[in-house]
Amino acid sequence: MDKYEKLYDFVNIIKVLCTLIAALYVLYWLLCLTNMPFLKYIQLVFAPPINLIKMFLTIEIPYKDAVIDMVPLVASLVFSGLYFVFQAVSNFIEERERQHKVHVIAEKKLEEKLVNENLKQIFVSKTMEYTKFAILLTLKLEAAIDPNITNAKIGIKELVIKNYAGIVNAMRKKYVNCKAITPDKLFIVYNNFALFDDFFTDLLKEVKRISEANLEHSLKTNFVIAIDALKETDKMANVLDILEKVSTFNYSNKAITTPAFNIRYKINSNGGKYSLESMGISRFFEKNSDGTQSSIDFELFSLKTKKK
Repeated sequence: MDKYEKLYDFVNIIKVLCTLIAALYVLYWLLCLTNMPFLKYIQLVFAPPINLIKMFLTIEIPYKDAVIDMVPLVASLVFSGLYFVFQAVSNFIEERERQHKVHVIAEKKLEEKLVNENLKQIFVSKTMEYTKFAILLTLKLEAAIDPNITNAKIGIKELVIKNYAGIVNAMRKKYVNCKAITPDKLFIVYNNFALFDDFFTDLLKEVKRISEANLEHSLKTNFVIAIDALKETDKMANVLDILEKVSTFNYSNKAITTPAFNIRYKINSNGGKYSLESMGISRFFEKNSDGTQSSIDFELFSLKTKKK
């Protein structure tokens, strides 16, 4: 128990005793007026304070053939006065206890703040280990005029491969260190997360350029983009597997990111060109080695250009 609580309880007990004793002295004074025979037995209890007061003060009032001793009432007033003294002490202790609790709360909040700041620094430090980003781009071409035209007739598959190659060549002129895998899908990895905004903007420009070129051949170009953040130690095969799963949701003409990218980008961007908006929890199903099926749930985010 807190030291202030113990002292507060002790003072309150004394206050109650003072009130009780003050009432008993009033009762004792009334009994003295009746001259009851048993008074001589209880005088031993009440006499010490009365005798002490009589050393400094004597108050007697004549009444008919008797004299009324008023000192017991004075004793009652003394104990009543002590009640108010201890009430002031109680208030003081209560205020000190309140200040102590406020101080304790302030210390706890400061301690929590320091712990949270330390955890935040650890979190940021761990998140900054994601030094690279990976983008999986899937182009989908279809006839703009007659969607029923077959791929064989207009060579869509070959054109998609050519489009991927054109994007890679254009991006490598500015970002020499970017790594890319084709031809079925374009999987690009770049090792400088700080340049994501510029890199992604240039990539979108290339997609727009080839879309306009394809439109001249009466072909409509749709795309699916999946983005992830990765560490130096991450295996490319695992990252590609995750991005392929994200792509299966077929969010046409949107850039969809993983939770890792969302966290890393928000720390890195500090008000960058793009914003991230949650798309809710998504579920991925996969077969286990024993033939059973398991599912994995995690949140996906949509990467959008910030509104001006």
